[in-house]
Amino acid sequence: MTEGASAPSYPMSSRNRVKRRHDRGFYDHATVHRILDASMLCHVSYVIDGQPYCTPTFFWREGTRLYWHGS
Repeated sequence: MTEGASAPSYPMSSRNRVKRRHDRGFYDHATVHRILDASMLCHVSYVIDGQPYCTPTFFWREGTRLYWHGS
């Protein structure tokens, strides 16, 4: 990598920005992918008709695309 060039990273927004301990937040692909690849369980949360739900499920990554298993 040339000087001044940065590693690919995911865009930061108010929705995904680390709210506490900003110094511990990383958005570069290598770090995010390493964290994702270290696990296979995730929790997917959503709201239907005002009722919140959280479903534990499996996930995997292929490149920059994230998949999760649902039934």
